[in-house]
Amino acid sequence: MSNYDIDEIERKERYERFDHAINCIDISPVTMLAFERIAKKKDIPLKDLIETWLLDSLDRELSKEDKQLEFSFMEGRYG
Repeated sequence: MSNYDIDEIERKERYERFDHAINCIDISPVTMLAFERIAKKKDIPLKDLIETWLLDSLDRELSKEDKQLEFSFMEGRYG
């Protein structure tokens, strides 16, 4: 098995974990209202706030086993 095959398998596994995480998101109306208040307080679009949080959470989840995969989506954003 070549490195390309291993990379493809790892990429597929990460995609499946991401897909599962997205499908498991269940945000209650109360939580959504809290998100809206935070976005308003920080004076940023709600979409950007949630996107940043999701990307950071996904990054943490995917890089649990391999620190080499870790990227900081939060760095320099929103204080």
